Amino acid sequence: MRTSTLSADLSAHFSVRQSISVIGHEPEILSRIYDSLIKICILQRVLSTDIKQYVAYLRKEHVGFELAQSINIEHIRKRLNAWLPQHHALNAFIEDVSWLVEMFACLFDLESVGLRLNILTTTMCPRFHTDKVPCRLITTYAGKGTEWLDSKTIDRVMLAACNESKEKAEAFARQYPIQSLQEGDIALFKGERWGEQNNHGVIHRSPALDTNETRLLLTLDLA
Repeated sequence: MRTSTLSADLSAHFSVRQSISVIGHEPEILSRIYDSLIKICILQRVLSTDIKQYVAYLRKEHVGFELAQSINIEHIRKRLNAWLPQHHALNAFIEDVSWLVEMFACLFDLESVGLRLNILTTTMCPRFHTDKVPCRLITTYAGKGTEWLDSKTIDRVMLAACNESKEKAEAFARQYPIQSLQEGDIALFKGERWGEQNNHGVIHRSPALDTNETRLLLTLDLA
């Protein structure tokens, strides 16, 4: 089947788009994740110079770095200081990550949080999908941000069928404006296990990376 024909067939399954996201510049915007009509909350911000310096150092000197740990919020700063490469701007980065962990833990009444910090050199999840988690915090410290579809009316069965091939997946994606997080954005994405009333998680994917291009990605999960 040619892409043009596929696009025509797909369009018949879609109705008027309804937004599932809220965006703001104050941390309180993240509490809107408990709104039943909202599935994505985005806190937009600008990273400090010190944080950018540490991030640049990691990307240059520690390509392939990966940290995946379940961490108690009471020990977050001590553990990060032990796990992360030393640098004169490390404290600024630790304070930022600790703030994210503590905020995430407060939102969901957690004592421990699942933390993952990666320098990615390849596209991790190239096709649109949903996560089988209750909720995930995502922020890209450097590089391209996560891409997602802002609509309540996406045909999930059609999505699964189209993901069987790259051509069909791209044709599906073109039916909706693809949204992208920016560097520094803090996003909460509801997943498939949010609750009985959620039904479906946020449809998203990793951005395509060019040769020698990297991303520094942080995700937080309910531990």
